[in-house]
Amino acid sequence: MFLQRYFNPTIQRSLLRLGAPVVAGNVGLVLIGLVDNAMVGRLGYVPLAAAGISNTVFFIATIFGIGVLMVFSATIAGEQTKKEPKTQNIINASMLINVGLGIFTFIVLQLLIEYFWIFKQTAAVEAAAIPYFRVLAYSMLPMFLYLTFKSVSDGHNLTRAAMYATFLALGLNAALNWIFIYGKLGSPAYGLVGAGYATFISRSFMALFVGLYCIYHRRINMSWSTFKRKIYRDHVKRLLRLGVPSGWQFFFEVSAFAGAAIIAGQIGEPELAAHTIAIQLAAFTYMFASGISVAGMIKVGETWEQDQQGKTIAIGRNTTFMVSVFMFVSAICFVIFRNPLVNLFTEESVVSSIASSLMILAALFQFFDGLQAVSLGLLRGMGDTKIPSYITLFAYWVIALPMAYYLGKYTSLEMFGVWIGLTIALVLASLFLYRRFISLAKEKNQFEVSDHIHVSRN
Repeated sequence: MFLQRYFNPTIQRSLLRLGAPVVAGNVGLVLIGLVDNAMVGRLGYVPLAAAGISNTVFFIATIFGIGVLMVFSATIAGEQTKKEPKTQNIINASMLINVGLGIFTFIVLQLLIEYFWIFKQTAAVEAAAIPYFRVLAYSMLPMFLYLTFKSVSDGHNLTRAAMYATFLALGLNAALNWIFIYGKLGSPAYGLVGAGYATFISRSFMALFVGLYCIYHRRINMSWSTFKRKIYRDHVKRLLRLGVPSGWQFFFEVSAFAGAAIIAGQIGEPELAAHTIAIQLAAFTYMFASGISVAGMIKVGETWEQDQQGKTIAIGRNTTFMVSVFMFVSAICFVIFRNPLVNLFTEESVVSSIASSLMILAALFQFFDGLQAVSLGLLRGMGDTKIPSYITLFAYWVIALPMAYYLGKYTSLEMFGVWIGLTIALVLASLFLYRRFISLAKEKNQFEVSDHIHVSRN
């Protein structure tokens, strides 16, 4: 009975076919971060800690916009199932929203540069972080463009474009890091700031690559004239109605993890460096869950729009099962290979010792992180973003942050306590969100059945 519900080879093959390029692209994005940290880590743990806090603050500022942009692909996928799809109108509206979000987010980043001191990092970390963060801020503009173009291609079930862009950018970023960080091929040795230059150029390349792919692909109704067409207010409202709660979901979650990094920096530089390593490794496995959840979101967006609730539930269960198996295997690998994994990033014994201990808890952490990511993706595909935003607010701001702060700052657990707070929040979020998905799908299914019976009797 369990296998019949959660293991449908046909559904899982379709999810893998759609999701595998997304997973590969997501892995490429994480590899860019891992390569950055590995190369910066050779400069010492202060630059590594500075990179960690800078990227943390960067994503605090940008994550709301990223969350808003995430709903576009499911909306585009659902629109194409209609008899008279208005896909190009949605693309136009998404471009307008992108411009507005980009301007707003860039202003926020500039303010954070001026008030970086509010994060209360050590003097050495702050001095190294601000110049790097200043360069990183400009990479937000091409990053938002890339995510919008990616939503367009993903929404057309063309998920390989972002994968190609990411892996090409991975090689470009590594080469530019080598040149700019260490001063090769006649370039000055910029150190940590050089990693920022490499990130900006790589993200610009990704935006250009996927943008041109969308414009010239025959299946995508998008061209240079798209940017001149009329913007329909109703489509903007539709995207914002779904996107704004989604943005808050991302903000509540990521700000909690960002808060954990800030707490780590307040505990000490080695602790922040160790946290950066552990969270990067957990992010690597999370990318599989994130990629499959995108596939589930797109498929659910199609079936939900066509009122096929039975298929929606089957897709949700199979998506959750696939991710659970992968994250379970990853958890075992985290425990067994924790020392070799940590040693890829640092030669500092004090940092590696802390990071290795965190990896044990990270095994449990990343399992439930994957489950909540899948549930959020499925709910976005159903157009349900408001209630999940309340769930994430409770889990991450009411539970995670206060617990992480207390256990990290006022008990002997320190970093282990910070991660306990995050893990408990992820457990609660994954349970509540998956329950929300099943309840919502069954509720609509029962309504459709009862409505059909009522019509038949009449």
